[in-house]
Amino acid sequence: MRLKPISLERSIILLFCVPSCILLILIFFITIYFELGKLEVLTILLALMLPSILALHKVYGLVISCLDGISVQIDSLANEDFTIWRLANYQQGRVAQIKAELKSIACRMQYKRQEYAENESFIFDFINELDLPIVVLDHHFQVYHYNIAAAHFYKGVHITGFNTAQLALEKINGRWQTISDNQRFKVLEHTLFRGQRQYKLMVYVSIEQQLRKNEQQVWQKLVRVLNHEVRNSLTPIYSMAQSLKDLSSNTINDLQQTMLGVIEKRAEHLLGFVSSYSKLSQLPEPKMHFIAAFELQQRLHALFPDVTIKQLSGENLNVYCDLEQLEQVLLNLVKNANEANEITGADEIIIVIKLSELHSCFEVIDYGEGVSNTDNLFTPFYSTKEQGSGIGLVLSREIIRAQGGELTLKSRGNSNGAIATIQLPNLSKDPDSASSS
Repeated sequence: MRLKPISLERSIILLFCVPSCILLILIFFITIYFELGKLEVLTILLALMLPSILALHKVYGLVISCLDGISVQIDSLANEDFTIWRLANYQQGRVAQIKAELKSIACRMQYKRQEYAENESFIFDFINELDLPIVVLDHHFQVYHYNIAAAHFYKGVHITGFNTAQLALEKINGRWQTISDNQRFKVLEHTLFRGQRQYKLMVYVSIEQQLRKNEQQVWQKLVRVLNHEVRNSLTPIYSMAQSLKDLSSNTINDLQQTMLGVIEKRAEHLLGFVSSYSKLSQLPEPKMHFIAAFELQQRLHALFPDVTIKQLSGENLNVYCDLEQLEQVLLNLVKNANEANEITGADEIIIVIKLSELHSCFEVIDYGEGVSNTDNLFTPFYSTKEQGSGIGLVLSREIIRAQGGELTLKSRGNSNGAIATIQLPNLSKDPDSASSS
C-alpha cells in the first residue's frame, strides 16, 4: 500500500534525509575500518556533512521560495492585479515556463476584464436609455447603478448606496413591489454576474399603467361597437322620417306628421348622443411643446376672466404639454366647478399652478358640496347630473393620460367643495434652451 504524502515540505525533508543517512553510515564504517579517533571523526563530519546540510537547506529554500512566488502570483491574478511578478529571476527551465504560462493567463484575463467592462458599459448605457425605472443592486442589496428614469422615479434623490428599505421596496409572496404617486409597481428581479460577484437588476413596471391601457382598449372597443350598431339602426330611421315628412298633406294627416316629427327629433338626438361617445375612441395624438409659465397664465386669464389663478411655484419654468388639449380639459373642469358652485350658491373658483423641473400640476378648486361617489367618477356613461352625459370627466382623463399625466378628483379635506388635480410630467428638455447652452 502506497502512502500519500501529507505535505510537499515533509516529502522534501524525508527525501533529504536519505542521502544524509547514507553519508552518516559511510562515515561510521570508515571510522571503524580505519580506527579513527574522535578528532578525525569530527573533522570528517564537518567536511562532509556540513556542506551537504547547507546545500540541502539552500535547495529547500529555493523550492519553497519558488512555490511562494507562484502562490503570490496566482493570488494577484485572482484579485485582478497584473503588476506583481515574483518569478522574474528565472529566465530558463521549468520555472521560466510556468512564468510564461502565468503571463499568458494574465493577458487573457486582462482581455476578458476589458471585454466585461465594455459589456457592462454597454448594458448600463442601454439601461439609461430605457423609459422604465431600473436599479442595479450589488451583493449587499445596495444601489450600485440606476438609470435616468429611476432618478425621476425617486424625485431626483441621489440613491447610490441605498438599500431596499430606503428604496421603499417590499417583498410580498416572493415578489418585489413598491408604491409611488398612488401607483403600484411590480419590480422584476434579474440576476447579473460580474466576476465572482452577483448583482440584481430591478426593473420597475407600473401595474396601474397596464390596467389603464387595458381599460382604455376595452372602452374604445365598446364605443366602436355602440357607434357602429346604433348608428346603423338610427340612420335609416332618420332618413325615412324625413322622407315621410316631405309627402303631401293629402297622403298624410296632422297626427302622423306630428309623430314623424317626434321620431325625427329623437333619432337626431340619439345620433348626437352616439357621436359624442365616439370621441373616446377618436382622440387626436397630443402635440407636445413647451410654453412659458407667464404666457400660460396670460392665456388662462383670457380664457377664465372670472376665475382666480394662482401660481405657487416655478414662475420661471416651462410647461411641456399639448396646450389646446390642456385648455379643453380645464374648460370642462371649470364648467363642472361652476355647476357645483350653483348648488351651494358659491361663486369662487381657483386654479392653482405648481411647476417643477419634473412635474406640472394644475388644481381646479370649487366650493360646492364635494364628491360623494368617487368609485364611478370616471366610468363612461355614468353621471350624477340629470342632464349629464357621463362623458366629460372620462374624456378629460383620457386626454391627460395621452400626455403621460393623470387626472384625479376628490373632496377637499377640511373645507367644502372638490379639487380636481392635473399632474403632467415635465421631463423633456427644451431644445432651444439646450442648444443655446
